[in-house]
Amino acid sequence: MRGAMLCARRLGGLRARLGARQVSTSWSPVGAAFNVRPQGRRLDLFGERQGLFGVPTLRAPEGFRVAQERALRRTEQLVARACSLPPGPQTVLLFDELSDALCRVADLADFVRIAHPEAAFREAAEEACRSIGTAVEKLNTNVELYQSLQKLLADERLANSLDPETRRVAELFLFDFEISGIHLDNDKRRRAVDLNVKILDLSSTFLMGTNLPVKAEKHLLPERVWHHFEVAGDHVVVDGLRAEAPDDLVREAAYKIFLYPNAGQLKCLEELLSNRDLLAKLVGYESFSHRALQGTMARSPVKTVIQKCLVVVGGAAFPVKIAPVCGLWSPCYTFHRTMKDFEMMRGMKMKLNPQNSELMPWDPPYYSSLIRAERSSVEPGAYGPFFSLGACMDGLDVLLGRLLGVSLRVQQPAPGEVWAQDVRKLAVVHESEGLLGYIYCDFFQRADKPHQDCHFTIRGGRVREDGSYQLPVVVLMLNLPQPSRDSPTLLTPGMMENLFHEMGHAMHSMLGRTRYQHVTGTRCPTDFAEVPSILMEYFAADYRVVQQFARHYQTGQSLPRSMVSRLCESKKVCAAADMQLQVFYAALDQLYHGPHPRGRCTTDVLRATQERFYGLPYVPGTAWQLRFSHLVGYGAKYYSYLMSRAVASMVWRECFLQDPFNRAAGERYRREMLAHGGGKEPLLMVEGMLQKRPSIDDFVNALVCDLDLDAESFLADSE
Repeated sequence: MRGAMLCARRLGGLRARLGARQVSTSWSPVGAAFNVRPQGRRLDLFGERQGLFGVPTLRAPEGFRVAQERALRRTEQLVARACSLPPGPQTVLLFDELSDALCRVADLADFVRIAHPEAAFREAAEEACRSIGTAVEKLNTNVELYQSLQKLLADERLANSLDPETRRVAELFLFDFEISGIHLDNDKRRRAVDLNVKILDLSSTFLMGTNLPVKAEKHLLPERVWHHFEVAGDHVVVDGLRAEAPDDLVREAAYKIFLYPNAGQLKCLEELLSNRDLLAKLVGYESFSHRALQGTMARSPVKTVIQKCLVVVGGAAFPVKIAPVCGLWSPCYTFHRTMKDFEMMRGMKMKLNPQNSELMPWDPPYYSSLIRAERSSVEPGAYGPFFSLGACMDGLDVLLGRLLGVSLRVQQPAPGEVWAQDVRKLAVVHESEGLLGYIYCDFFQRADKPHQDCHFTIRGGRVREDGSYQLPVVVLMLNLPQPSRDSPTLLTPGMMENLFHEMGHAMHSMLGRTRYQHVTGTRCPTDFAEVPSILMEYFAADYRVVQQFARHYQTGQSLPRSMVSRLCESKKVCAAADMQLQVFYAALDQLYHGPHPRGRCTTDVLRATQERFYGLPYVPGTAWQLRFSHLVGYGAKYYSYLMSRAVASMVWRECFLQDPFNRAAGERYRREMLAHGGGKEPLLMVEGMLQKRPSIDDFVNALVCDLDLDAESFLADSE
């Protein structure tokens, strides 16, 4: 109730500032909460503080050591029980409880180590990640623990008595042992543990390095661009690519400085890839890619979907032999479309800058946005007042309510529960099932915060031993501008789409009501995990959805249909170039994690792959791969965005194109896909949703069809 009262007071204040009007500015409580500046909490200094996320031990950085020691002690107890009990369903429950005890520390620490504004918290969380990670790798080569699970699955009578979800979870745990080298002799198992720990350390170091700013001497840059960057004495500090900057020189400078090779980061990446390859070969795989893709929808890096997506969609020679490709589309379809997109961008650049009209890798984001704006006859900034953050949150609340029976309710965090004053807390409530879990919304820019939009699982859902349900907790992290004194945060269409994307991940976590946390929500194969988030992008591009929430933050006027139509039409402009960039990233990722030794440094591989798969020249003296943070979490799996987009496209057309608020389709979507998390084979979930098992050509055609749909396919007749 306290949270609702606070929202009501803030709503009244907002109306007072805007003045009395005849049009509606009645934001819902969730909209109002996100359209006002957060209030300071003076009692924080005097009242008792909770720990981060309400965990009592995390009132101070030292609490991470306490949390990890408790988790490790609990681990010892659970291992002893699992090894002593006769095999049965209880074995799987103990394994999941063991996983939960470790993940509840490791997942929370994984977020804090990159997002907390205080260095002491980040350092303590980093140490906790390393400690828990080392323990996990040792458990994955614990022979006695492995045998307790193997006995269960080797006994045909016992294995057949398990329900499908329990059996799949047992098989997933067994698979973790096998890819960690449980079958090796003692010396090789120790070697596998050492390699895994080293990979964890290298991954952490590389990830931190992807966000580090770069200093350059001011005299090396024209004075007119200095003010676009932070100035520190005789240097400018470049912390990103400035991809949307109108000045060509600013984009060029940012690209060349931010992507300048860092020797330490380059060595870290080379060692990471080398150690991954050593580990894969040690445990019996041809390459790290072969190891990573076991259990995914793609299954193998040299077969089926990855191959066809990269060759048919990308239209370039993938470095393995393949069978002739059949289907409706020519092998170079998207590549040719991309070349046409680049020609349009060159034409726009020549019009604005005839002295320097060559299209370079720092140009596409800016010039494609100009072309979209020109095609739509609407300035990009004109959408912002209709897409206030509060309005967009209103829209999500309406969509989730009508589609899934879910509402978002603002709660006031307790002192010490959040890591920054502007973090909002949402309770996710189902109309009949009650509270489903919590989402912490870390939406605003701040110093030292990673620039990437992300979803983090802090605590997974599961059925506890006493029959109660452990509610999931997640964080959505965006990088939106802070609200000003005169207006709330106003989103661009791209920001709005990203918000919907990340909320798709959150709903997967909230609605994946699995018995076991090991497979809860987004804990599923990577090439399926992006399906719910990408599907939300289709809702964000549909007029029937947008008209529910897009209202001017001052006047309450709805966004005119003509503007939405033009926005949706413009999304298809230069879409082939955007997809081709994803093909390039996916191909590069596969090459880095393919058979070693490569015989070339990662920058040489980048140069050759960019020229083959993207079509714009490599810029000498740059090393974009050193900023490719997805190489850590998505190693050998970056293709997942392409595959997930294909599945999302099929689901959208089959189930929601005619009516995006179709409650029956929404319930089917939850029942067949969201509810299972990773507790069911992904292709079976897709088959249940589409009522057929898609073929390889279905995947490829879904991607290519997506580029050719008329904008009206995303719009409904409003009359």
